[in-house]
Amino acid sequence: MKAGSLVKSDVARTLRLTTTRYALAEKLSQSSSDAMAQLKKVMWEGTENWDTLLVERAEMSGRLVLSDFTKKYIEKFKKRVK
Repeated sequence: MKAGSLVKSDVARTLRLTTTRYALAEKLSQSSSDAMAQLKKVMWEGTENWDTLLVERAEMSGRLVLSDFTKKYIEKFKKRVK
């Protein structure tokens, strides 16, 4: 796959995701406000230590990105895109 077609497919995917998000937002906006409040409460449960979690997960992501596996994968990807 060439870089130009890769960019076009990324743009198309982004547009599909944006459209899907808007559709979901529209659907949720028509839902019960009490149900939405409860859903929000449930979804954010366990995030009281969010600042600590973000730092820990950023460290984890950094280690994974710098791993030999990831470096090799990126090199294979680069060769495939050319």
